[in-house]
Amino acid sequence: MDENLARWIEISIAKHFEAIATGLSLPYLVDGVDERDDEQWEDHVEQRITGPQYRDLGSKYEVVIGINFLFTALMDMAGADSYRLNRWTGKFAEEMIEPIPVYKYGTDPGDDQSYIGCFMLKNTKANGVNVYPFGQLDKDHRVRQSEVDAVYYMEYKP
Repeated sequence: MDENLARWIEISIAKHFEAIATGLSLPYLVDGVDERDDEQWEDHVEQRITGPQYRDLGSKYEVVIGINFLFTALMDMAGADSYRLNRWTGKFAEEMIEPIPVYKYGTDPGDDQSYIGCFMLKNTKANGVNVYPFGQLDKDHRVRQSEVDAVYYMEYKP
């Protein structure tokens, strides 16, 4: 096992999905890395990862993670583009079905940008890509949120 694996996973996922958010003109934040001013809300998506969990398979490991994206959209009084939250979650859900490559990204020694492996969607009866529309947060704040999440696995050979 490599102590850098969790960091490489986080950075790889951020790079992969930030490109998608950029194509949607949507600010992209990584939970615990990027700071947001709590007083000033804006449309954005925030990445959160659960795990990784490791299972020893002898000469390799099974690595399991949960990827969660929380989308926030300000409600426009004029009602312009009321369906943008649906478009964002739809695009991310579509992309989350595809494999996610992992590289040794970073600036530390050993971060040579080489390919490590690929996360595959853990697609079972109980798992898949899930979209959860939360709607307006409360009656006093014109903010809507939705979440998209999925569970992935990858085999890693150190």
